Amino acid sequence: MEKEIKAWFGAASPEGCLPKGDVAGMIEAMMESSDLGVEAQPDLRALARECGIADDAQYNRLLREVSLGLVRRKLRSQATAEEDLLQSIEALDDINRAVNLLDERLYEWSRLHREGVMRGRDLAEHFSGKADTATGIRELASAILELRRSRNRMEEEIGQEIVEFAPNLSKMAGPLLAARLISRAGGLKRLSSLPSSAIQVMGAEKSLFKHLHGKAPSPKHGLIYRHPAVSGAPRTLRGRVSRTLSGKLAIAARIDYFSGQLVPDLIESTEKRISAVRRRRQD
Repeated sequence: MEKEIKAWFGAASPEGCLPKGDVAGMIEAMMESSDLGVEAQPDLRALARECGIADDAQYNRLLREVSLGLVRRKLRSQATAEEDLLQSIEALDDINRAVNLLDERLYEWSRLHREGVMRGRDLAEHFSGKADTATGIRELASAILELRRSRNRMEEEIGQEIVEFAPNLSKMAGPLLAARLISRAGGLKRLSSLPSSAIQVMGAEKSLFKHLHGKAPSPKHGLIYRHPAVSGAPRTLRGRVSRTLSGKLAIAARIDYFSGQLVPDLIESTEKRISAVRRRRQD
């Protein structure tokens, strides 16, 4: 052996072997050896056997244990507050889809037992407490109500987290819309790098692709339609309001990512700018 060799189980040199000793040390050694690049290495199995670290059976067991430990460590390092927030908003959207689907199923099922059933939020509440209703319908109604309660609790939790994570964006867009924009972009860093035009049509990608192929008009808004300033604007003004709002949201995302400090003047200037757009049209 002409030079020192670093391996996942330690190191070996002309002077002898320096094993790490335990699994935690071997995980550190594996991380260090992975940083060395793809330089060709000798037969590590034979080297471990020569150093008296492990025979063939022990080598396989140790390598598996160390590899799994390294994966767990990397997964823990990725469990950030932002990743938790992204998972929360995705889970909330999943619950929304599940509630809508189950509401539809409850309506279709209830029509078999009662004519003239009305759609709406009261349907699950109506059947959950009726003793003379079929057991399956009653259980489905109760499940829908419990999902709604879970959704409300999750919305409250997301609202609290996003205010701390992105104060300007959540103040301007509202907690849930801010969280959805961050989730759709893939993170606050990615959102802060997007131009306002991309934020404006975020969530309307299908319409945008149809427009690019000449099959539909250009979309005026995507997710930001949920903002009261856009949804409450006259149809002829929604495009202008969307452009104004998306420009301010882009600024808010950049401030949140680079400083994280609330800037009240930004919120005030946004409201004034949107009001000016409305007045100009009326004049």
